[in-house]
Amino acid sequence: MINFTCTDENYFGDLSELARAFSQRTDEDISLAVDFRFGEGELVVRLASDKFENFVKYYRYPFSYGDEAEKKRLAKRYIKIAMYGTLVFLTGKELPYGCLTGIRPTKLFRELGEGARETFLKDFSVSPKKEELIERTVATQDRVLNRDPHGEVDLFVNIPFCPSKCAYCSFVSVSVDRQKKLLEPYTDCLVEELRYLRSVIAEQGKKVRSVYVGGGTPTVLPVRLLDRILAECECGAAEFTVEGGRPETLTPSVLALLAAHGVTRLSVNPQTFNDATLERIGRKHTSEQIFKAYKRARKLFDINMDLIAMLPEETLDDFRLSVDTAISLSPANITVHTLYLKRGSALRTEGYRNDGNALAEQMVDYAYNAVTSAGYEPYYMYRQKYTSGNLENVGYARPDKLCIYNVDVMEEDTTVYAAGAGAISKKVTPERNLIERCANFKEPLEYVKHFDEVMSRQRRFWEE
Repeated sequence: MINFTCTDENYFGDLSELARAFSQRTDEDISLAVDFRFGEGELVVRLASDKFENFVKYYRYPFSYGDEAEKKRLAKRYIKIAMYGTLVFLTGKELPYGCLTGIRPTKLFRELGEGARETFLKDFSVSPKKEELIERTVATQDRVLNRDPHGEVDLFVNIPFCPSKCAYCSFVSVSVDRQKKLLEPYTDCLVEELRYLRSVIAEQGKKVRSVYVGGGTPTVLPVRLLDRILAECECGAAEFTVEGGRPETLTPSVLALLAAHGVTRLSVNPQTFNDATLERIGRKHTSEQIFKAYKRARKLFDINMDLIAMLPEETLDDFRLSVDTAISLSPANITVHTLYLKRGSALRTEGYRNDGNALAEQMVDYAYNAVTSAGYEPYYMYRQKYTSGNLENVGYARPDKLCIYNVDVMEEDTTVYAAGAGAISKKVTPERNLIERCANFKEPLEYVKHFDEVMSRQRRFWEE
């Protein structure tokens, strides 16, 4: 356990993430106190620990910056470099992503430009195989990057209802059986918000690159309600994704409805092909239902399949079977997540620990090798807090089947018009490196109750 302190609370959150990552890998109780000061053209970092008597280490970095935002960003970068080297010395442990704690390593790699590879390996101490993954992902996604960020935008729609809540889930999603009375008013509000956003897109002369209907499990809605929502999503986008997620919701009538509205891409997410695990995590379907849903859906759509490494009680052989099974089905995309447990998930509440670092690395490495050997390329990736092994989530695609929306969201280079509970609209101005956000109420009930406020926020945000 690393007992971390920092003299400046404005820097504590990001720096503590690095300390927490080391805490997953050591059984020792070690203190680390961080202090720093800005001198004349330099940053001085002081690190102290009780691991050894009177242990104090100083680092000095040449330091210049343009504005306060750049000052903080660069200071955090240098402090983390200093912290990482010290923590490796104190614990004898290394991290696969070195001192990186951010969600989007590919975005940082792209921003650093020509010297990114050397910086990641030498300064950030990223392992060679993770640097290769990042570099390979950046090269792949270059095919679909938004070349016209002022003219092309995305539309996101959130439908936060599910057949049941998975044990690992921390999203704002509710069981549809417990919220039946809310479905109709939620749909009414969502349709109104979508009509407004589409009118703004039209008035501004924008073109929609991609539509993404997520959740939750949108396909759990009654067909007549889903029909109303999908009708408002038709805007000529070449890519139109719906999160099907649960195979038991993908009935022939639902699939026909999706096809009729021009959906091009559908998620059929097994998470695992182990029936015992599916029951353990509350999925309430079998692997046989996954096969049947996939067989029906692949005739109509490009299919994405999600898998999760480090689900409770799964062995490397269990995970290997899931990866191999997904590959044998040959979907357009295979997305491999590493289990992360945030507050609110049943597994974390019940005390499940996902800190088997060696097993997590074996699972993720196997997936990378197997999926890329089968002809898929990594095309987007991101990292989250509380992830097993301090690892990553990676989307893999057939060469011509990259999901535009996933790349846009991870690289944060495209404006997103977002509707529904928990949705966050984003206005992106690349030349100013500026992202402005407008967040809706998270809970579906709050979204409906305060819908007038939702629309007021949206109008202020888009019409200013």
